[in-house]
Amino acid sequence: MPSRKPAVSTDDIISQIITGLRTAAVRPNVLGYKPHAKQDIFHRKQIKGRLYIGGNRSGKTTAGVVEGIWRLTGKHPYGKPPLIATPERPIRGRVVGVDFPNGIKKILLPEYARWLPPSELKGGSWYSAWQESLKVLNLANGSSVEFMSYDQELDKFAGTSREFIHFDEEPPKDIFNECKARLIDTGGYWWISMTPVEGMTWIYDEVYQPGTEGSDSIFVVEAEMSENPHLNPSEIELYLAGLSKDEREARGKGKFVQMGGLVFKSFNPLVHVIYPDGPNYIPITELLHPSRKIYNSLDHGFNNPTAVLWHSVGRDNVAVTFGEHYKAEWTVDQHAAVIHQKNKEYGRVPDIYVCDPALAQRNGATGTSIQFEYNKRGIPYLLGNNDVTVGIDRINEYLRHDENLKPHWFIYGASCPNLVREMARLRWSKFVSKKVAADKNAQDTIHKKDDHAPDSARYFFTMLPELAPPMPGERRQNGEDWRAQFGKVPTALPINVPRIDNNLLRERKPKTEWTVVDEHLGGIF
Repeated sequence: MPSRKPAVSTDDIISQIITGLRTAAVRPNVLGYKPHAKQDIFHRKQIKGRLYIGGNRSGKTTAGVVEGIWRLTGKHPYGKPPLIATPERPIRGRVVGVDFPNGIKKILLPEYARWLPPSELKGGSWYSAWQESLKVLNLANGSSVEFMSYDQELDKFAGTSREFIHFDEEPPKDIFNECKARLIDTGGYWWISMTPVEGMTWIYDEVYQPGTEGSDSIFVVEAEMSENPHLNPSEIELYLAGLSKDEREARGKGKFVQMGGLVFKSFNPLVHVIYPDGPNYIPITELLHPSRKIYNSLDHGFNNPTAVLWHSVGRDNVAVTFGEHYKAEWTVDQHAAVIHQKNKEYGRVPDIYVCDPALAQRNGATGTSIQFEYNKRGIPYLLGNNDVTVGIDRINEYLRHDENLKPHWFIYGASCPNLVREMARLRWSKFVSKKVAADKNAQDTIHKKDDHAPDSARYFFTMLPELAPPMPGERRQNGEDWRAQFGKVPTALPINVPRIDNNLLRERKPKTEWTVVDEHLGGIF
């Protein structure tokens, strides 16, 4: 039979609680709790959902636990009934941690033991207040709080309503949603206390961004490790010194970083994303001028979104992506209709259409390919280059910028929101476990999620020329004619000038009675 994890005994739980009680003997309980500045902001903001995101030891778990204790005891300095206990109405709460042996047993229960005075417990002691079989702590006023963990089955999180739910560290999305359903009857509150060590996950999109953009139902508190006045600054520095740059941002400052490493590290929305009132804005009328080439690129999907982009390129090789169509579960007919409609609105038919070369594969049932289906509808897509390394390198060339060099790629922010979002998020794959990652080099494959618009852009950029690297000591400034600026040495080859690779030039062979065909290259040599 498969081995099972040993059960956590009541004695083990009580041992951990006693440790918390001993700590409480020399440290204040909730009656002496003095929140630091960020904790105070968290407690005062009585809103449906709160995210306390902070570095390690920034006081986030303590704030989350004390918030729960105040509600359970009916002694919240800022809360109001019925979502805090009253003599007439006890309340029920839920606390969810990473797992029971570590997150609950070693962190959350000792925190409750430290901050909750024994006089508030049922029977005046943990022995009488704690129900091991249900993992429930009962208070003297009739309120109760249950402890659960993210490694439990989803159906365990159903059940009766709760007045509050505290998630300690990042919850899986399905568990978060199931728990929130328990708050519907009561109009209850939820809060998350976490360090973003998993990177820019669903929490970033659905909790953090709405909260920082003025949501009426989500509030975000951000705290750095250094903002906890109870920590020694020299010890903080010593701890952070041994971490990677990304880990210092996440564990020290509580910042969301893309674990695994960003693919486009030089992409900066403040630089590359342009709006009508911005300094680098190029009007749409100029982008559509006959002197500029218009490209249309396609990354086709069905369950996953189809991403279609429109790009304008001038003779200075400055590219501007100005149009986007992004939709899942649509047919080729529907996508083609939108493409034709947008071309009509722009008043220009793209000079070149380029797509994923995989779209040339024929379907076994229909005998045709996606490329053929678009061509049949008047959209002549050419097959692009799917060499990921070449595409990524070319995009990074066009993104490159510094104080002396403007980038060669800009994006219309208002009309290309999905491209902007995915460019800022696209990351390299990471290993399943941190233990494996510690013994391996960083992965060089892209994490295949939310990569549709960058893939579309990648097929486009492989059709553009390389940007020549600057000469030693050379100062480049965009906007000037390259002949006047550099004489015979352009920083980027004009888009209509063909490039010749001298390595491909070879002496012509004498004719023979036969020729050799390379089936992979598709040519004769």
